[in-house]
Amino acid sequence: MLFFKEPKHSYTDFYDIARFNSAWRVNIILCIGLFLISTFFSFFSVIAFIQYFSGFLISLTGLTYLFVTKRFIIVSYFNVIAALLLVISSMFFVRNNPHIIEPLWLIIIAIFAYFNLGKTVGHAVLTIISVSISFYFYFFLNDNETLQEPYSTMQLIGLILEFSMCMFIIGYFIHIFINTTAHAEGKFRQANEELNEQYKMIRLQNEEKTVLLQEIHHRVKNNLQVITSLLRLQSAEIESEDAKVHFNDAINRVMTMSLIHQKMYQEKNLSQMDASDYFKTLIDDLIRSSSVQLPIQVNVTSNLDKVGSKTIVPLALLVAELVSNSMKHAFEQQGNIQITFSSNDDNQLKLIYEDNGSWKEQENKASFGLQLIETLTEQLDGEYTRNSTEKGTQYIFNLSNLDD
Repeated sequence: MLFFKEPKHSYTDFYDIARFNSAWRVNIILCIGLFLISTFFSFFSVIAFIQYFSGFLISLTGLTYLFVTKRFIIVSYFNVIAALLLVISSMFFVRNNPHIIEPLWLIIIAIFAYFNLGKTVGHAVLTIISVSISFYFYFFLNDNETLQEPYSTMQLIGLILEFSMCMFIIGYFIHIFINTTAHAEGKFRQANEELNEQYKMIRLQNEEKTVLLQEIHHRVKNNLQVITSLLRLQSAEIESEDAKVHFNDAINRVMTMSLIHQKMYQEKNLSQMDASDYFKTLIDDLIRSSSVQLPIQVNVTSNLDKVGSKTIVPLALLVAELVSNSMKHAFEQQGNIQITFSSNDDNQLKLIYEDNGSWKEQENKASFGLQLIETLTEQLDGEYTRNSTEKGTQYIFNLSNLDD
């Protein structure tokens, strides 16, 4: 078995190693087998001796070059081309011979080409073999239909030896094919198991991060509620009604932020949240918790599948500020608010906010509420326009900073 052991090489890929080994071992088998058979036929058939000795020289040349250079691709091309020429020329030029073994050699050449040189070369070799066999059948088969003389015992033994060697080589190719396939399947199973383990680990980490983020939002919400309570206690000491109004506005904004964080920790998927449901419930909570007790109908429509966590907070603050302004300045007895979210293929969001109230005071460009709206719009990398009519007020926002 030391004869068959391949020399040291630099290949690391399993498939390259298998192809190198097949080139080495097949040439070893051919060198030994063809030398013995050519020696056997040298005693009674010069033509057979020349054929088999030529095959021995081809294998020996390939084996020597492979040992020196370790370049199995070049050796494989040489083996395939030289063997094809030798076998096909034998079929066409050696007359009065049934050519029983040649089809086996052609099968071996095709298998070797597919395994060592790839599908494209294998297809080309198979095409050459098919054309050659067809040509032989059509033009030369009748010349070899019957034997001029029966085979002698020695010739029959030679055929048996050659046939046995062909079957041994075919069996070897099947063996390395099964081993290569089994190795690939094992690697695939191993990689699949590793991926499953990584997936489980990543899913567990994501669940832990989600729980952690929910806990953070929950604590922020609790802290903001504490701040809101403290500010309300503090507001009781304020005597100026005008100052008390501004103080209450600050309290409402802190309470709005608290509600936003409450909605955040109640979401199962913090990275992507349903826009329509989120804003509808947020606005309902804002209206219920507001000091302005008015019947207000809110309608939210959206074609957004999800909104990312980085966008949802400034966007929620923006919507909350708009709703708060409408409740304070637009509605007297009841009101209607229409909010529409839409996005395009460029990852841009369009927000249209409309109310049907008659504003009690003109827009004050220096007001804190308007400055907050402008700041949040800039944070979302957008711009807006405001239109006031007898039917109500409309804000149109074009926003670009949407995280996935």
